[in-house]
Amino acid sequence: MKLLIFCLGFIILAGCATKDQLYYDTAKSVSKDNVIAQTACFSAVTEIAKNADNSTKINAIALAEKCKNTQLNLSPPPRNIFGF
Repeated sequence: MKLLIFCLGFIILAGCATKDQLYYDTAKSVSKDNVIAQTACFSAVTEIAKNADNSTKINAIALAEKCKNTQLNLSPPPRNIFGF
C-alpha cells in the first residue's frame, strides 16, 4: 500500500515538473528564434542601405522600424489547488 502511494505521488510530481520544463524550453526557444529573426532583418536592411541611392536608404530606414517586432507573450502553465 505504501509503495502504491509512493508511486502515485512520484508520478504526480514528475508530471508537474515535465509541464513546467516544457514551458521554459518553449519560452527559451521562442526568444532565441525572435533574436535570430531580428538579426536577419537588420542585416538585410543594412545591406540594402549600404548599396543604394538616397530614396532607397530612406525606405530601408523605414523598413528597420518593422524589424522591431513584439515578443510573443507565453503564459505559464496553470496551477492546481495544491500549487503544482
